[in-house]
Formats: sequence, structure tokens, C-alpha cells
Amino acid sequence: MPAVRTVSRRARLGAAAGGLVLLAGCGTAPSLRTVTASATGATFLLVANADAVAGADEDPPLSPAGEARAERLAQALADAPLVAIYTDEFRRTQQTAAPVAAQHPRAERLRYFSRGPAQDSARQWRSAYDRDTVLVVAQPDTLAPLADALCGCTVRPMRAGQVDRLLRIHLPAHAAAQVQDMRYGGPAP
Repeated sequence: MPAVRTVSRRARLGAAAGGLVLLAGCGTAPSLRTVTASATGATFLLVANADAVAGADEDPPLSPAGEARAERLAQALADAPLVAIYTDEFRRTQQTAAPVAAQHPRAERLRYFSRGPAQDSARQWRSAYDRDTVLVVAQPDTLAPLADALCGCTVRPMRAGQVDRLLRIHLPAHAAAQVQDMRYGGPAP
């Protein structure tokens, strides 16, 4: 398993992305092969952690349904040209990303601090990846702020328990950001 590196929020800050083009996207198992590779910009795939065990624990593991959803995410992203996989400090995001990481052994595994400013993470990622495809697995309540910061737009927040949503944010080098809101793996049980 590749080493996990913690990324500092004080990394060099990059330029912000421009306007927004909204692209409709649907389906239970999107094939991201054709929509992720680009020679003219970065693509960020943002997903919430899969279903976690219900309980009072602040850092619960994935439930059996969550483990199955994480496997379906790996299937949906099997052909994606990932160079990096970011997770936050929580076990459920790391477990959601694990099957994807197993399919993409060359993708660097990194961590970011989810309780820090979303703008800081987004600036760092935009600066570090100008033509690459990056997966970010986060808590449902932090996904929309991260997406907003990446695209310079407003993305519809996730509802509690909405773990089947996949946001594709493409940042072309000299054009407006493109946001695609998709589903994968079927609705939450």
C-alpha cells in the first residue's frame, strides 16, 4: 500500500477558476473514462464517504452497505486516470477510498484536514494539479464547500445520508469551470 502523506494548508496558493458551465449527468454507474482525461485542465472527482455504521462514535467505520458502495465506486472509477487520492482524517473516508486506491496503485494517497478552510485546500489542489485527475473523498457536509472553492461557483449542498453523489469538476486552462453532478452505486439504503 502506498504511503499516505499529510498535506499542509500552507502550500503555495494557485489561481482561482472562473465561471460555471453546468452539465447534466445521470446514471447509476457512470463510466468516467471519457470524461476525466484532459490535456487542457485538471479534473477533480468529489464523493462523500460511503454509508457508515450508525452510532455515537465520531469516527465510525463503513457499514456492510458502505463497503459495497466503496467497491461500486472503485468499479465506476476503474478507468479514471487518477494521479492522487485525497481523504480527510476520518476512517470512513479512508475506507471509502481504499478499493479505488487498490485499483490505482500509482495514484498518490494524501490526506487533508477537513476542518480547515475549504479555500485553502482548493487553492493548493488547483496549484498542484493543472492537467491531472484527482479523487477527493470527504464528509458529506464538506463536499459542497470544497466544490464551491474549486470551481468558483455554488454547488448544491448534499443532504444528510446522500452518499451516492459524485461531483466532477473540470477546470480547463483558459475557460470556465465545468461541473457535472452524477450518481453512482444506486441510492442509499
